Amino acid sequence: EDAAASATAAAAQAEEEEQVADELQSHHRHHHRGFAGFVLSAIETLGIAPEQQAAIDAIRKEFHVKMKPLHEANKAVLQLLADGVAAGNIDKAKVDAAVAKAGTAAAPIPGATADLLTKLHAALRPEQRAALVDKVDAHWATWRDVNGTDHTPDGGVPKADRRLHHITKELGLTSDQVDKFKASLDGSPKDVKKPFDPAGFEAFSKAFDAAFVEATFDAKKLPAAGPEAARMVSWGAERMGWFYEALTPILTPDQRTKLADKLRERLAGAPDSKEK
Repeated sequence: EDAAASATAAAAQAEEEEQVADELQSHHRHHHRGFAGFVLSAIETLGIAPEQQAAIDAIRKEFHVKMKPLHEANKAVLQLLADGVAAGNIDKAKVDAAVAKAGTAAAPIPGATADLLTKLHAALRPEQRAALVDKVDAHWATWRDVNGTDHTPDGGVPKADRRLHHITKELGLTSDQVDKFKASLDGSPKDVKKPFDPAGFEAFSKAFDAAFVEATFDAKKLPAAGPEAARMVSWGAERMGWFYEALTPILTPDQRTKLADKLRERLAGAPDSKEK
């Protein structure tokens, strides 16, 4: 009986962990906010003491203010995709223009939020700083996993196996629909834009990790995140648009309605949507 109870508890724990991982992956599929977004997401789960709450709330609010233009640009991309899915026809030109605006909105954020990172360091205890670094790294790893930084050998479109597996379960795709979707991806033009190169951002991330856990910290002394930090936002949005553009034509009307509703739910449920 004890063994059975332990097995049941382990299964329940595994299921809960899988659900948390799935929610995190879904978040990073649909909300592209770059490094500052990773930090914000990490703050939410740190476990802040009451005496720290006022300072952390002020920092978080200021982060949201700085990131509002990017948040609005990302909302526009997701709204266009939801509307296009519902109509059965995504307007690629409009989506591309919206993605470009998101990339432009992301560019000034590293400089605009440097002081906030320094304030955040001062507001946290040493163990919280270490925990934040670990959580930011976990968000970065998840983002890379779900946003297709691995490419096909010929340098063409990124692999979408994980996202396809998720959407198959979510919408109840038939094997015929899955085959048609894969064929659509295989037939996609190979002249995709320059692949996202994580190396530049990786260097910045490692420098942040090493500096943030020290007793003193000045974000302005970190190396420049480089253009890839901003392109992370447009890259993720590009891949999201590419995926739904290929998926929409093979869906039934009911599946399109269900998917559009889910995209709108994610749009309404974005963390920034609830900030005043």
